[in-house]
Amino acid sequence: MLNQWLIDLIGHVSGFSETQLRQIEKSLPASRALIDLVYRAKPMIEQAQKLYAEAEPLIHEAMKELQTVGPAAQILLDVIGHHVSKGGSPAEAAETVRTALNGSLESGAQDRQIDLQMGRVTVFGGTGFIGRRIVRYLSDSGATVRVASRHPGQAEGAHVEQIAVDANDEHSVEDAVAGADGVVNAIGLYVEHGSSTFHSVHVEAAARIASVARRVGTKRLVHLSGIGADATSPSPYIRSRGEGEAAVRAAFPGSVIIRPAVMFASDDSFLTTILRLLRRLPAYPIFGDGRTKLQPAYADDVAVAIAQVLRLSKKPYPVYELAGPRVYSYEELLRTVARIAGLRPVLMRTPFALWDALAGVAEILPHPPLTRNQVELMQIDTTASDNLPGFRVLGISPRSLEEELEAMLKQSK
Repeated sequence: MLNQWLIDLIGHVSGFSETQLRQIEKSLPASRALIDLVYRAKPMIEQAQKLYAEAEPLIHEAMKELQTVGPAAQILLDVIGHHVSKGGSPAEAAETVRTALNGSLESGAQDRQIDLQMGRVTVFGGTGFIGRRIVRYLSDSGATVRVASRHPGQAEGAHVEQIAVDANDEHSVEDAVAGADGVVNAIGLYVEHGSSTFHSVHVEAAARIASVARRVGTKRLVHLSGIGADATSPSPYIRSRGEGEAAVRAAFPGSVIIRPAVMFASDDSFLTTILRLLRRLPAYPIFGDGRTKLQPAYADDVAVAIAQVLRLSKKPYPVYELAGPRVYSYEELLRTVARIAGLRPVLMRTPFALWDALAGVAEILPHPPLTRNQVELMQIDTTASDNLPGFRVLGISPRSLEEELEAMLKQSK
């Protein structure tokens, strides 16, 4: 029998009386049975809705995990398929994969990806903080590296060549990339001076390098930018980084953008400066309220990632965001550094307006300890996006800031 609530509902919608509906019900036994079945299923449907509500967050998390694991799994399938196509059995293919993995899915998968021949690579800005590391890892991989910079130093290693290049001159750029299989643009400007502006370096020079590299037939171009780059930002520095990315993509379709977070190492100007000031100052002034989020990355991990992206046999992702394993607020970062160093600092919140004024004065110095673009970056969160590939897709387990700091302190003792 139809339940009374269903009778009332259908009667209201159709205009039939209850007596008419009862007669229809008797004349349609199959429909009646179906309605009864649906009604009995109602509690199960409600339960299923509750279960889905509970499962939905897990589904989203699983999708994120698959974005990371997916490329590695595909590589394994490719390896097995290749082995079987050469006449080996599936069991032999599986054993080959197990041997290659040696207990590490990420590193084994990455080894299978990296086989694009990079006989010669030109690194613009190869004498800088991150550029030196990129050169070293490329050279260690067997590539001949041409270090292109305004002020070349002494070549280190048999496979490293230093040349003087003006990135503002197209002929000079063309000489630098001639015969190169890969090109890395690691040129960055932190303080404008004379004709060297954020726009001239991050946009115009970057587009020139990309255009020439494409014209001479370079296999792969990697452009170093930064997390937070935004072509719509009111900050000239941040805006130039975003505009530079767009200019490079337009000049060299298929180029790869690398966006690292703030980088640290034993010879950086970030972690070492924080440590030095925490030790010397009676009260440490922090940026704003100290809540800005950042996710520092070890500089050597970034360099390794760039070297690997250059040699990926498959088409790399267009953008990688490289950040460390932990997200800090700025205040948390300071307290973490202080704790590991055995310090008990007094932290003093300082308005960004005052920091900007101090940075403007500091920029007069030849090597300013603080710049206005650094102050601007500290006003926005610079953490890696969940939707973009990073270290783990490349099989790299990023080193933590705590590990590096402890190693630095141990070495200094």
